[in-house]
Amino acid sequence: GLMKCVDGRPSDHSAMDGPKALGGVYSIATNRGVTDIEGLKKICEEVKKCGSVPSCHGDEHAHPAPMGCGFFKLWSQSKLEGIPAPQFDSEEGKAAIMEAGGVYECLAGSHEEKVVYINFVEGTTLAPNGDDQAFVVDAWMTGTYNLDVPKYLVAAASTVEQLGGPLKAKLIVPN
Repeated sequence: GLMKCVDGRPSDHSAMDGPKALGGVYSIATNRGVTDIEGLKKICEEVKKCGSVPSCHGDEHAHPAPMGCGFFKLWSQSKLEGIPAPQFDSEEGKAAIMEAGGVYECLAGSHEEKVVYINFVEGTTLAPNGDDQAFVVDAWMTGTYNLDVPKYLVAAASTVEQLGGPLKAKLIVPN
């Protein structure tokens, strides 16, 4: 499935069984300090080797459409503390991801997320439900991609907070 954004809005793509990550593949780039197109393409290759489809998204409201990802927007505007902004814009990022064999998805509607799920159960995820939206942060993927866990979770919390999302989180942990 897609390594897709944590965004809870309905997608025009059906492969929702991959890990949910901040901005899709942008989560890995921000965590590692990768800000260039070549680095982004290498991350896409890594994601494919790990069995997922790299992706990014936009929506029907933003101009240009790929700026419809709130995480990318915050990253590109240097609003994520301690994380350098990318040296590319949303359209260049989209083109690079697609050129590297990834997918661009368009999300519909407005944000109505009621909760943030932080999932620590390796290899599992929750599919977006347009009728009962939630942000899904698959924290377990930090192990798969050797990411800095506190930096990842702080970026997730900062993103949801800056975008006016729900201030309610539920942890999903192994039994």
